[in-house]
Amino acid sequence: MKKILCTLAVLLGGFLLISNMKPADFDDKVTELASYCNSHGYNANYGILVDYGRTILSRRFYLVDLKTGDVVMRSLCGHGCGNGSSILKVELSNVPGSHCSSPGHYRIGLKRKMYSRDAMAFELDGLDKTNSNARSRSILLHESEWLISHGCVTLRPDRFKKVAEILQTQPKNVVMWVYV
Repeated sequence: MKKILCTLAVLLGGFLLISNMKPADFDDKVTELASYCNSHGYNANYGILVDYGRTILSRRFYLVDLKTGDVVMRSLCGHGCGNGSSILKVELSNVPGSHCSSPGHYRIGLKRKMYSRDAMAFELDGLDKTNSNARSRSILLHESEWLISHGCVTLRPDRFKKVAEILQTQPKNVVMWVYV
């Protein structure tokens, strides 16, 4: 029994180590995001990458210094619960009422209090066809104790606070790129 528990612990530890490593194409994604921000007049200092190709058990939210390519912060983050999404897979949709997350570039807007509870959030404007309904769907970047949402990108409150501190000091809007 002890040998089985040790084997499971090693396997779980290996899974967590692998799942929390940066993706192989991470540097390319940072370069692509920096280029997008520069060519569209957005903030050139910081950007956010969200890799929904990874499970909810992985730190798949990256706040990145676009000038150096350094990761400023990595975190777990939530996704939408619609259309059969689970902790292991994300179903994507831009359809109102789907409760799904949507891929694409988002302009991170104003910080505000959420309507339904005493939590803070940033408004998101979808910049691509795949997320063009973000504002009308009330898709936000917000703090939450839960990692499943109705399509929003969610962070634990302590992580959200760190991201908010940086976002609020920037002279231009920061772009968040959600991809699979």
